[in-house]
Amino acid sequence: MVRRFFTGLAVAAVIATAGPVLAHHAVQSEFDMNGKAQQWTGTLKQVRWVNPHSHFILDVTDEGGRTTTWTFETAGPNGLRRAGFSQKGVFKSGEKYTFVGYPARDGSAFAFLESLTGPDGKTYKIWFGDPNSQ
Repeated sequence: MVRRFFTGLAVAAVIATAGPVLAHHAVQSEFDMNGKAQQWTGTLKQVRWVNPHSHFILDVTDEGGRTTTWTFETAGPNGLRRAGFSQKGVFKSGEKYTFVGYPARDGSAFAFLESLTGPDGKTYKIWFGDPNSQ
């Protein structure tokens, strides 16, 4: 009985520590960073200020009238703050935005954000990669 308990405890420990290992990833492995940046225009639905990466949620309507909800990954909250953004009053839900970024390799509605243009026409570069690569 004791042996079963410790075996179960060991299995639980292995499973518990596997999650954080899979939680972070190389941007290049998930997104097509070698391809040309793409552009999406839509209505900002939400900004999620979470670690390790913040997310912008954008409803994009195609020419046929079909709306797809895209998720754009970017720097975490501290990176956005260092770039001059704040959680309140900068990005407004319900407004039109244009996002430039790199789509996910798996073809899902997920992309890595490089820059965005707000409803006022001002463009914000949110890029923390190699400055010589652009």
